[in-house]
Amino acid sequence: MIFNSDVLIGTIILIIGLGYWSISVVENNNVYVDAVQNEYLFDKGISTMESLATSGKLQDAVLLYYFDNGDEIMENKAIKLLNESINLSSYKLEINGTTILSKNYNDNLNKSIYVVGIVELNRSEGWYVIYGDDNEIHISNERYTDFQNAQMAYINERYDMPVYYSKGVKSLKVKLYVEG
Repeated sequence: MIFNSDVLIGTIILIIGLGYWSISVVENNNVYVDAVQNEYLFDKGISTMESLATSGKLQDAVLLYYFDNGDEIMENKAIKLLNESINLSSYKLEINGTTILSKNYNDNLNKSIYVVGIVELNRSEGWYVIYGDDNEIHISNERYTDFQNAQMAYINERYDMPVYYSKGVKSLKVKLYVEG
């Protein structure tokens, strides 16, 4: 025979059990949501770094950055080239530990991930020409043996300067921090 007290005890046990179950579901759901958000940020970071590397813009930006002679003209062109190529709302880009570019990034380590890439500069030692206008920046793929040959090859183009690249810089560590 079922008494009212049995129903009351069963209801209390059921309510307590549902409370524990609800807390467990909420806690596990937050962990799952955080994992999905981190994976999404990581995928965005990887695809951006891959796009920069395969298009050659990352290598060109690194070369422009290191060709700067102190007046920050080449450095600004490198930053512009990268800024136009990165379609993220909140990021920071570092080359060998130096922050090159940052947009809406506030160093919140709990909400950010980073992708590391190693850039190998596959250029032979010699003279290269930086050319283009304010909208497009290019570095010649051709290597010239002296300054005059490089200058004469691009006499009909709008060029900034022939620059000498030596094999002093072998590889660079590039970190892209993505925040969401």
